[in-house]
Amino acid sequence: MAGEETPKSIEPVTKEDSPMTEDLAKEEITHSEKDLPITDEACTRVMIAVNQCSKGYPKPSISSRAAFDWIVKNLIKPCCKKRYKLLILHVQVLDEDGLKELDSVYASPSDFQHLRHEERAKGASLIQYFIQKCHDSEIECEGWIKMGDPKAVVCEEVKKKNPDMLVLGSRGLGTIQRMFVAGVSSYVTKHVDCPVIVIKRDPKDIPDDPMND
Repeated sequence: MAGEETPKSIEPVTKEDSPMTEDLAKEEITHSEKDLPITDEACTRVMIAVNQCSKGYPKPSISSRAAFDWIVKNLIKPCCKKRYKLLILHVQVLDEDGLKELDSVYASPSDFQHLRHEERAKGASLIQYFIQKCHDSEIECEGWIKMGDPKAVVCEEVKKKNPDMLVLGSRGLGTIQRMFVAGVSSYVTKHVDCPVIVIKRDPKDIPDDPMND
């Protein structure tokens, strides 16, 4: 009909043109990123050097337990467990007990099932103690055993693993503790590139019998 205006064409609004859609897309990306597993490189990797008490395996020293408990309580918060990985190193003094499986890496309590009874009573059982505690607390971890001079080995393993920080327990009272920690903490602090945290033991935790340390 004469005089009628031709209807204007209405262009469809695409997803790209919709501000609301853009916001939803960003939100979806954000949620998907949160759900992605955290890679080993993205985790804060904390190394701890542990040792046994003076009475021997499998009981860990008070210093090692105190250092581990400090990490769990003060460093790895319940809301952020997935953002941390604990690297547990035990160094056996040369000719201490002749454990052969020194290059095995343990990451789960089930990894110890293949070990013979006599081997479990040695260094591996010490690592198993801390691996089990990590799994009970849902903390990702791995542990391994090396033989040699603790000061040198700890420095070597820090260089290989390149952790974000190293945690050591304070000096114990027994012969093994003096050999392992007294010289280790001061030596390692001077010779590694990563930050080193030395956890001092509470005086009330000093046992009456030094062999219980």
